[in-house]
Amino acid sequence: MKIENPAKISTKKSKTKKIDRVETSLKESSRDLSLFKFKSGAVVALVLFVVFGLLNSLFEGKVVAKLPFKPFGIVMKMSHRGLQGDDATDCSMAFLYFLCSISIRTNLQKFLGFSPPRGAAAGGGLFPMPDPKTN
Repeated sequence: MKIENPAKISTKKSKTKKIDRVETSLKESSRDLSLFKFKSGAVVALVLFVVFGLLNSLFEGKVVAKLPFKPFGIVMKMSHRGLQGDDATDCSMAFLYFLCSISIRTNLQKFLGFSPPRGAAAGGGLFPMPDPKTN
């Protein structure tokens, strides 16, 4: 029968407690980051929604661009939304706004100060790192 050193046992308990504290802190930080991302997404969506309403009232029924191609099916319905006439290359404000909002969403988040730190986005995402303790 092997008897372990009491100092070794207390060191193991100390390490276990420290790991638990770090894990708890990590869970709280992760929750805070998720809440922050949700708030920033809501603010950006609200800003884009208000701008869309303003632009839609200003450019309702007006051709704002000419497409260099004839769009197909559902894309044509979106690009020609609210316009009179049969020219499929006419582009409405809603379609142009949709294309622009996709490209400027990230920059708008940075401008408004809602983008998370660079390292924070690397850890999460669609495929997070597996937890080594679960194996």
